[in-house]
Amino acid sequence: MLPFMTLQDDIRKTIRYARRNGVREAAHAAAERIRMKFSDRYRYEAPSKDVLLTQERDYLRLSAGEETQEVFRVDTRLSRAPKFSILVPACNPSEKHFRALVSSVLSQSYGGFELIVADAGTNGAVEKVLRETDDERIVYFRLPANGGISANTNAAARRATGDYVAFLDHDDMLTPDALYEMAFAAVRTGAEILYSDEDKCDSNGRIFYEPNRKPDFNTDYFFANNYICHLLVMKRELFGALLLRSRFDGAQDYDLLLRVPKSEICHVPKILYHWRVHTASTAGNPGSKDYAYEAGKAALEDYYESCGIRALVSHSKHRGFYRTQYLPDIFAARRDVGVVGGKLIDRKRRIVGGMMDEAGNVLFKGSHAADSGEMHRADTAQDAYAVDVRCMRIRAELRTLYREVFGVSYEEHIMPGTKKLTEQSIEFCRRAAQMGYLIVWDPEFIRTTNA
Repeated sequence: MLPFMTLQDDIRKTIRYARRNGVREAAHAAAERIRMKFSDRYRYEAPSKDVLLTQERDYLRLSAGEETQEVFRVDTRLSRAPKFSILVPACNPSEKHFRALVSSVLSQSYGGFELIVADAGTNGAVEKVLRETDDERIVYFRLPANGGISANTNAAARRATGDYVAFLDHDDMLTPDALYEMAFAAVRTGAEILYSDEDKCDSNGRIFYEPNRKPDFNTDYFFANNYICHLLVMKRELFGALLLRSRFDGAQDYDLLLRVPKSEICHVPKILYHWRVHTASTAGNPGSKDYAYEAGKAALEDYYESCGIRALVSHSKHRGFYRTQYLPDIFAARRDVGVVGGKLIDRKRRIVGGMMDEAGNVLFKGSHAADSGEMHRADTAQDAYAVDVRCMRIRAELRTLYREVFGVSYEEHIMPGTKKLTEQSIEFCRRAAQMGYLIVWDPEFIRTTNA
């Protein structure tokens, strides 16, 4: 059973959506949201005691000097287990919520961490909780003034001694295996940046819902939305070289990730973070932090400008999501994009073709063209494995490859849907990707087929 607050949240979202997009669009979105909630069977299952005990033993072996490869039983890129510096910029959280945060950190099965709390609050809740907590891994200090989330986080980072910094909001919680799973992924990949899946929990931290199971790093989906969010872990030296910028407070993590190298980002496909929902939180009341969405838009605009990409950024229909219009077109603006595909729909506006996986399965097949899907992925630009040639645009450099694969020139646009055409579409996109190009799926690029 979902908490009552989600009903209030849905009503607020529907009203705000109608104001932005009209009553008809809002009605469709509300109906889709109701269908998804009734079909949701998600239940967060914490790791068993046996699993956590095994993880604790692994950590003790690592701290005793055993090789990471022996303990984790996989090929590893790091010879020793990393230490995490968990950064918490705190400013007047609920005492109850902050106590739960501390408990979730101190209950980690992986003990190689320090909890650094930069307190900018005035209600004394943070200091009271930490005075009652005796653990040498906690580093607490008061800030002379509240400089905002970026400045406060940077201050916490200056006290950090770990190999990686991890970011934790002052009213959220980690799962008990969060740091173990991050350590395992870090030693296996050596990645500079790691992120996990997440879910939401009610104000009491007892009911968990709306899991956000994220894709591996996807450039164009990231340009549309900071889906990485929580739990985010980054090498301390990298963070120290960049830091957070106060002018993007509210979307400071988005700005940070837009500026980092994109070559070593590892997705840990497990829910390791509980995002608490209450009336003051972004999760519980998106309207309470409209400034965050504006900051995200500004961060993306700043990124494009720094890269010399001519583009206009606007808010999409979905708050926190952005639409990029490239000038004069995406191929001129971005040399990394080779193919753009869209939605292929039938006369009933049902999706029959478009974005495909390696096996040729059409993502969102059968959905209405107006559906947005989980995390709005059916309505948001993103990189794809392949797209359908019947709804495809390509850059000029790929025209020779197009003729080689399809046997005709690009201008002829083969339209009948066949198994062979699907296979050719996949082959063309696969070879374009081998040449270093991205395959971008744009849901606003729509064609109707009679097939």
